[in-house]
Amino acid sequence: MASIVVNVPYGGLFMPPAILKRLPLKPEELGWEHFRLADPCLLNVLARACEPATLEGRLGTKALPRRTLVSYAFSPLVADPLGFLAAEVAAGAGGAARKVGGPPGEGGGRGGAPEAGGGGPSPDPPPAGPAVIPVTTSGGPLFGWTEEEKAVVFRKSALPYLAEIRDRVRERLDRDSLVLLLTVRSYAGKPWNYERERRYPRPQLNIGSLDGWRTPIGLAEFIGRTFKTFGLWPELDWPHRSAYAPPELAGSRRLFCCSASFRRDLYMDEATGRLSAGFEGLVRILRTVFSLLEEELEQVVKVRYRRRHPPKPPSMVIKAAPRKRAT
Repeated sequence: MASIVVNVPYGGLFMPPAILKRLPLKPEELGWEHFRLADPCLLNVLARACEPATLEGRLGTKALPRRTLVSYAFSPLVADPLGFLAAEVAAGAGGAARKVGGPPGEGGGRGGAPEAGGGGPSPDPPPAGPAVIPVTTSGGPLFGWTEEEKAVVFRKSALPYLAEIRDRVRERLDRDSLVLLLTVRSYAGKPWNYERERRYPRPQLNIGSLDGWRTPIGLAEFIGRTFKTFGLWPELDWPHRSAYAPPELAGSRRLFCCSASFRRDLYMDEATGRLSAGFEGLVRILRTVFSLLEEELEQVVKVRYRRRHPPKPPSMVIKAAPRKRAT
């Protein structure tokens, strides 16, 4: 049996009053920062896609969730739980987006025209764990937290979230033979100034393979091909390639980790930040993709079982049938 844990690190907007008082942003500036960094609409879509998946218990008496959704309730301005946004904002280069011809490659490909200056696609830094975003997306200063204050903020926001991911994955590993941890993010249709990846146009979705460390390349390509059958344009490791794996479970061969990022115009009106009329279509696609992924993972479980327990070869000794005693 296989299951999926969907991780949404940037879907929350909650800010504790004590932190909100220290935030050097006006309300409209805070709204723009949340619009660029967080995406509650994506969390809404994924919650509906994960909702109906259940299976019978081992004794057939209880419905068990086959898909588990874990989301971060706090704003990334409080603390960035995975460190992805903090690294992107700190390393971002300003300037208007520059179009470099057509798409960087066919669906699932890695190619692409390099940016001006000779550099190719710059990979995301490996996840460094909880971090504080150093500046706003427009380059303005943010909090001046001390190390002690950072430790308190992390302990009350990011660390419980990471512990929940670890616990949910561990529960599924105790119950199932294989678990996929899927980290889901989003990006705008056109690059923002703070983003390092400047190429345009952007694919409709991106599959991140985590450098092939915890994601079998065949699994990432299978996800891309599945989305492509619905008429979407997927890319592998562009513009994001980072995924999250709980450090405590990194040695488990029964845990796969992958990431998927969606272009926001698939489900959102980017002018208003509200769900568009087409979000139901993405919900149906995600439900189908999750079902196909579960079937594919089940096949992996069966293949692994056959490798560990190969069938015994037939015996070459022909035994005579026992004679019946005369009565």
